[in-house]
Amino acid sequence: MDSFGTLRQLIALAETGNFRKAGERLGITHSAISQSLNRLESGYGVELFSRQRNKAVPTAFGQRLIEAAAATLKEMDNAARDIQLMRNLEGGRLIIGIDPNIGESLLAPALARVMNSHPMLKFTVDICSWQEIEEYLRDGRIDVYVGLAPDRQALGISYRKLKLLPPIVACSSQHPVADQSPVDLRAILKYPAIGGSAPDWFLEKIIEAYPGEFESIDALRSIFLTSQDLGLLRQLLLTTNAIALIPKSLICSDLEAGTLTELSVEQFPFDGAIPGVIAHLEGRPLPPSASRLFSEIELFLDQAWRRFV
Repeated sequence: MDSFGTLRQLIALAETGNFRKAGERLGITHSAISQSLNRLESGYGVELFSRQRNKAVPTAFGQRLIEAAAATLKEMDNAARDIQLMRNLEGGRLIIGIDPNIGESLLAPALARVMNSHPMLKFTVDICSWQEIEEYLRDGRIDVYVGLAPDRQALGISYRKLKLLPPIVACSSQHPVADQSPVDLRAILKYPAIGGSAPDWFLEKIIEAYPGEFESIDALRSIFLTSQDLGLLRQLLLTTNAIALIPKSLICSDLEAGTLTELSVEQFPFDGAIPGVIAHLEGRPLPPSASRLFSEIELFLDQAWRRFV
């Protein structure tokens, strides 16, 4: 039984502005909504909607109550989903926000293991950059985030550190600099630069490695064509003279086939682990499915580092 039916009726009436349309949306009669509204107005002692011809418009009192109703229903819907997720590993849906820089290289293999062992578990994966994680976690749009570490850690969010593999610099095997080893940074800067979106700390490492080459982080960021669609970046690498800072896992088959080339760049600053995180709201219980996924991510990373070394 839906104990919040009256609140849903209030919101439906505000959104449709019509008793009949609100009733049709909720599958009840328009008179039932009218009766609910009369009871609310009697209880509060104020008019919540102004009845105009074929139109119901919230008053200031009504608007305040509608805002409270929407917030209440959102929180109860989140709680219901949390309870479903927490019941057991075999049910529910986990919403994962993933940084596109590591979606294919890290989340895909870890998620595949969980799905193969627990096929009833449901997942939603949304692209979510390091810039958006705080807002998305607090709004309940995602349950967890996996990706590059943000520039700052927000209060109320738990961060589990990950050691991510470093990116590489790559270009087409037909590129004018493909046979240079190592290649000078200034030779690279003559060509379009492409890559995924990156936080300031990542770009600061580049500036520190090449002092005097870039005036600021913004100046460095401005030279890149950035995209959350790493498949697009791969296609640009294959068909243009662009040079990419990109996860190696994304283009492994192209490197093996000889269509793309990994460049050795003088003073390249990324030869060790890149800081990553698994983030989730503090105080919000994690379902068993999330804990299992975290374990698989860490296991896969450990195996990847063994191969890297």
